[in-house]
Amino acid sequence: MSEFKPTLTEEEKAFARSLMLALEPFRDIRSTMPLQYVYTFLQVACDEGKGVMEYASSAGVSPTVMTRHLLDIGDLNRNREPGFGLVTQERDQTDLRRHQARITPAGKVLMRRIINALKTTPR
Repeated sequence: MSEFKPTLTEEEKAFARSLMLALEPFRDIRSTMPLQYVYTFLQVACDEGKGVMEYASSAGVSPTVMTRHLLDIGDLNRNREPGFGLVTQERDQTDLRRHQARITPAGKVLMRRIINALKTTPR
């Protein structure tokens, strides 16, 4: 039998471990947190104040899909049940038809946990 040889370098494995630790706060919220929700949250965290159309275009999904994702990680999900409370959508005061997504205090706590995981991960 031949000796098993790992595919990844130690540095690549260290980055994979860092990513796993950074994603752990999402798993604490829900062990089966969909990647689409994680990505949507990070989009809002990186560029708050945009509307559904901008986030949908950036993510390469339809506005309908992005609306569902923003609702599900917001205060009330698409079924009008409690959501994850990570983002909120406020009316745009210059165009009342639009809403602007922002991180909630719970979303900010989550972001701090992600940052702490990334900072404390040895490489």
